[in-house]
Amino acid sequence: MTGEEQPNWAQIVNRHGKRVFRIANRILGSVHDAEDVSQEVFTEAYRMHQAGPVQSWTGLLVRLATLRAIDRLRGTRLAKELHDNDHVSTIEPFDELTARELAQWLRAAIARLPDQQATVFALVHFEHLSRDEVASSLDISPESVSTALYKARQRLILQISVLNEGNSQ
Repeated sequence: MTGEEQPNWAQIVNRHGKRVFRIANRILGSVHDAEDVSQEVFTEAYRMHQAGPVQSWTGLLVRLATLRAIDRLRGTRLAKELHDNDHVSTIEPFDELTARELAQWLRAAIARLPDQQATVFALVHFEHLSRDEVASSLDISPESVSTALYKARQRLILQISVLNEGNSQ
């Protein structure tokens, strides 16, 4: 490879680092975990660049940040919550949940969504990206973004209704 083909990593990290961290932190709710995910994202992006040219650093890094944060959420938080709670019925009544408990529940619910739905939901609602921005970042059509967002919202509504029914008994 020539020097012209090598990206300026300091510039890439400076340009995208805050966004990568913000995405991870909003999904995970933990500065420490978000820092770890940010490092993983840039390491993985470097490896991907070694395998071939990257067409959109923004798209790649947004996608990796979202997926790696969701992966970490699934791997650590859900296992811990399941171990700590043993079963869902220990959740307090829906209208008595604090904002923090509700945020933790939402993160767990998002982690249970299929990857594309979770990614689209997180980018739209946490990063406030438009449908076209999400489509460009994930290299999918705007219609696919709309469909994934609709399905994610429907699944989350269903999970909320199940939670609410369980607490009204």
